[in-house]
Amino acid sequence: MATMFREFIVDGYNLVHKLFPDRAQYSLQDKREQAETMLLGFQQSTRQKVTVVYDGQHPQGSFRDAGALNRFFTSPHYSADEWIIDYLKSLGSNAQMFTIVSSDLFICRNATACGATYMLSEDFIEKHLSTNKGQCRTGEQRTNRKKFGSGQLSQKEVDRWLTLFGETEE
Repeated sequence: MATMFREFIVDGYNLVHKLFPDRAQYSLQDKREQAETMLLGFQQSTRQKVTVVYDGQHPQGSFRDAGALNRFFTSPHYSADEWIIDYLKSLGSNAQMFTIVSSDLFICRNATACGATYMLSEDFIEKHLSTNKGQCRTGEQRTNRKKFGSGQLSQKEVDRWLTLFGETEE
């Protein structure tokens, strides 16, 4: 049976708060970066496109970053919830090719109404980002941590490796 390509649209801050509910010692930016590292690992291992949408709380305001991980920050008066729902509505029947990751039941109901599927953030974490897959909740690999260090690759390093192994996006 052929696997249908799916694109995942992630309710960014919803996922961040589910991943790191009690980590007050880290800034929101640190939590967001750790979540994005984990999402990038998921994207690379599954070859599924991931777009993470955040409410417009970024210092640069509304912008789209289409790097290795597609990130979108909404404008200050336009929530990630509204963006996700409006985007799905604009897709028409193509919405069936998308999976929305959020625990916000309003978004989930609207995703279903548009023909998309949804996965609760907790289920996505358990299935795709959990420690059962060999990753810590911080996104670091559990094995060989002492041998190879626990530092994360920069975006420039990731892009270099992707280019080296022919995995660049078009």
